Amino acid sequence: MKRILLLISFALLSTGCTKHDDTKPAKTKPASVEKLPVETEIGRITLTPEAEQRLGIALDEIAESDVQRRRTLGGDVLIPAGKTVSVSAPFPGTVWPPSDSSIPVPGQRLESGSKVLTLAPMLTPERYVPTPAEQVQMANARATLLAAIAVAKGDVDRAQAEIDAASIALDRAEKLFSSRAGSKRAVDDAQAQLNVAESVQKAAYEREQQLASLVQELDKPASQRTATPLAITAPQAGVLRLLSITPGQAVTAGTVLFEIVDTGRMWIRVPVYVELLPKIDIDQNAQVVSLSQGPQSGSGGDAQGLSPQSLPIIEATPVDAPPSADALSSSVDLYFVIENKAGTWRPGQRVGVQLALRGQDRGLTAPIKAIIYDIYGGTWVYVKTGEHIFQRHRVLIRYPLGDRVVLAQGPAAGTEVVTDGAAELFGTEFGAGK
Repeated sequence: MKRILLLISFALLSTGCTKHDDTKPAKTKPASVEKLPVETEIGRITLTPEAEQRLGIALDEIAESDVQRRRTLGGDVLIPAGKTVSVSAPFPGTVWPPSDSSIPVPGQRLESGSKVLTLAPMLTPERYVPTPAEQVQMANARATLLAAIAVAKGDVDRAQAEIDAASIALDRAEKLFSSRAGSKRAVDDAQAQLNVAESVQKAAYEREQQLASLVQELDKPASQRTATPLAITAPQAGVLRLLSITPGQAVTAGTVLFEIVDTGRMWIRVPVYVELLPKIDIDQNAQVVSLSQGPQSGSGGDAQGLSPQSLPIIEATPVDAPPSADALSSSVDLYFVIENKAGTWRPGQRVGVQLALRGQDRGLTAPIKAIIYDIYGGTWVYVKTGEHIFQRHRVLIRYPLGDRVVLAQGPAAGTEVVTDGAAELFGTEFGAGK
């Protein structure tokens, strides 16, 4: 019994002396933040003197100067008033393609005077039977034509006699000249007389044939007579916008056949908020750039610039147009005209329009050749920070100004930036260059 009690006591003492691990497991953070280099610490390139010379690095400075303030607004392209022409059928008839081509399709560009279609006159059944008065007129016309034909035949015969006489005179003059008894002038005069006689005969013969064909047309039965089709041509150069007929279609007088618009010059309509209108210099030209090129990000200045290297700036001239406004948007419309010989601008196209504001402002400008665009549309320049050391610096463009761009944000005035060789530095930084 004692032995059993001793074993139980020993077991209890052993259990009480055992050390328990009360430590809690370490917590796992739900997120970890890795510090990356700031923008000012990236894009630094150090070149050797030989590499800088090989890349042809050229420098220019960021300048601060008086710049024309501008505001970019949205506009749309319109067809100028009076440049749309509708062509209607002058008489009832049937529409057919031109004899030497097919009817053009809408959207096709036409030259002034080019054939569009042919309109064959359509006579009513009662017009196939001439009235008594018309029969008398036809008889008189036939008699007049027959008399004219007789005169034309006489002219042909007389011209033939003159040709015979001129031929004899020419032959005699040539023989005298060959025997040195005549002059070269006499030969030339005889040849001229023969040419005149032949021309007179040819004209008389053509007149006789034309008169004879008219008599044959009058002699036809009324049921066999056909009216001469009329070729309908384009009244002006432009684009065929509307074609409201098909070949073989019968139309009445006054039916609109087609419509042509002249797109050689286009209007730009710019809605302007009424409170902004006094700040705009409406007498200065505007600058038009396609919105499809994508605006560059800016800081909300007078204008958010567009990519200056994507599309040439198009100068638009103010034009007097019928006044228009929109009461719902509290805006009035300004109109400008641009040349469109190449067909770049389309009616209804949305564009960006940079309007000049009154007065001038101080701003930073950079050479347009120094601007580099990344794949996201960001704009950068390479700043010279030391001897053979260049660092990429972000800039924000407000708008282009000639061969420079006005910056909303960028390096301080006097900072040297790379112009020639900027693209090579960009390729070197990202591994595209050598």
